[in-house]
Amino acid sequence: MAQTIRVETYKLRPGMRVARIVENQFGAVLLNPGMILDENVINKLKRMGIPEVVIYNETDREVEENQQKFTEQYIDSIGNFKEVMDGAKRQNNINFASLKKIADNSLQMDTNRDIVSMLNMVRSVDEYTYSHSVNVGILAMMFGRWSGLKEKEIRQLLYAGMLHDIGKAKIPDEILNKRGPLTEQEYNIMKTHTVHGYQLTKSCTLLSENIRQAVLLHHERNDGTGYPFGHEKEKIPFMARVLAIVDTYDAMTSDRVYRGQRPPFEVFALFEEDLQSYDLLLTNVFMNRMAQFYLGEMVELDNGLLGEIVFINPNQISRPIVKVGDQYIDLSDSDLNIKKVEIKRPAYLNNIDIADQQENISG
Repeated sequence: MAQTIRVETYKLRPGMRVARIVENQFGAVLLNPGMILDENVINKLKRMGIPEVVIYNETDREVEENQQKFTEQYIDSIGNFKEVMDGAKRQNNINFASLKKIADNSLQMDTNRDIVSMLNMVRSVDEYTYSHSVNVGILAMMFGRWSGLKEKEIRQLLYAGMLHDIGKAKIPDEILNKRGPLTEQEYNIMKTHTVHGYQLTKSCTLLSENIRQAVLLHHERNDGTGYPFGHEKEKIPFMARVLAIVDTYDAMTSDRVYRGQRPPFEVFALFEEDLQSYDLLLTNVFMNRMAQFYLGEMVELDNGLLGEIVFINPNQISRPIVKVGDQYIDLSDSDLNIKKVEIKRPAYLNNIDIADQQENISG
C-alpha cells in the first residue's frame, strides 16, 4: 500500500491520487479517496479555499502498474467464474479452486481506485452472467468493508455475491438469453434459480450455511413480495439483504440482451421511492458510498446539457448538484434528470483490448 503525504493545494499536480476524503467547511464531500486530480479539480479546490489534500505518495509508473494489475485481476476473475459456472452446469458441483482464485484476486483489489469505471468498462452484454456475478461479489465485498466487517465475514459476503446466480446454470439457455419479456411460465422457471443455487452450494462442503442461505434468499424482499418463500424483514438474513441491494443495482446499471443500462442516479431514485422492499439502513449506506464515486463525473441531462456532478445531496442522493458552465443546477429543486453518466475511461484501459480479452474468456 502506497504511503500518504499532505500536499498544500497550490502544490497539487494533475495525476495525483486522493488518499482521504476532502470536505468543505460544511462537511460536504468534495473528493472521494481514489479520485485522480486534474487541472479543473485543482482549480476548484483553490477557489474554495481548501488548504491541503492528503494524496498517495506514488510515482506515475506505480499508478499505471497498480491500475494494470487491477484490470488483469478483474479479467482473470471473469475467466475463472466461467469455469465455476461451467462446472455447475455440466458436473452439478462448485469448482471451489476457481472460486477461491476470484476471491483472493478481489480481496487484493484497491477498490478506491477507478472501481466504478472498471466495473462499467469491462462489462459485456454477451458475458453478462459472468461479469454480473463478479461485480455483485466485488460490490458485496465493498459493502462489507464499509460496514467494518471482519475479514472472514467479508470473504463470506464475497463468495455469496459471486454465487448468488449460480443456479442459473440450471435454467434453459432459451429463457436465460431471451431477447424480450418472459412469459409467466418462463418467469416461474427463472425464479427457480435460487433453489437450484442452494442445492449447488450444498455440494461444496467448504461453503458455509450462511452463504447458502444468502444464495437461496437474495430475491426475498422486506415487504414479503420476494421469492422463493415470501419472507419479510428479520426473517431475511443480513447477507441476503445486502445481496438484494447490490444485485439490483448492478443488474439495472448493466446492458442486458432485452434493454439498455439505466443511469446510476435513476437506480438510486428507484431505491428512494421503494422504501418497502429493501432494508432502509443498508440501502442508505450503499447509496451514500456508491454516489461518492460519481463526484466529478460528466453527465448529460435530459434537456441535452452536459455538466459535472459537484455535490451529492445526502438527503436525496438521486438528485445531486450539477455544474453546467458557470451555472449550478440543484436537481432536488429542478424537473431535470440525469440521462447519462459519462464515465471517464481510465487511461490505462486504452492499452487493453477488452473485446479481445472477453473473446479469449468465451473461447
